[in-house]
Amino acid sequence: MPTYLHCAPPLALAAALGRRRVPASLMLAGVAASILPDADMLNVWYAGVRYSSVLGHRGLTHSIGFALALGLLAALAARRCGWRRGIAFLFIAASAASHPLLDLLTDRGIGTALFYPLLDRRVTLPWRPLPLTGAGLFGTARLWLECLWIGLPMLTLATLGAALRQRLDRKQPLQQGAAMATARASAD
Repeated sequence: MPTYLHCAPPLALAAALGRRRVPASLMLAGVAASILPDADMLNVWYAGVRYSSVLGHRGLTHSIGFALALGLLAALAARRCGWRRGIAFLFIAASAASHPLLDLLTDRGIGTALFYPLLDRRVTLPWRPLPLTGAGLFGTARLWLECLWIGLPMLTLATLGAALRQRLDRKQPLQQGAAMATARASAD
């Protein structure tokens, strides 16, 4: 599917986790990871690879294994980029995995090779709520459908996640202060 809102999950996750955990550079890397799976279309357009092959569209690059590999690369680059290794791995892997998961929601396409190489067949969902068949490949009709089915839920998750994070972050210093006071009292 066009990448209008493939960037929404990493942006929502970054908003929920906050800048301290997900700095701007990691957020941008997550956006790139969320769009990267569609690079497989270059194989179809320029290398003559069949659309339905494992190197075709929604094949290898739309697998959980590919997402985990990108996460591993992010973890390896974390120190050089100033990221926390575990967060970089999880954030990039989740960002890349969000792409095929969103593709599974559309009512078009031949499914995704989500579990390749463990399963050599493409996966589809019985419920495909994102009605893109009549919307065309690009255009405002498609953009509005993606805003309704992807943008609004991601905005809601980002808002709720950020509110929860702020609430938890406010409580944490209070708990740390109470623990330090208790430690001082027991030392006296």
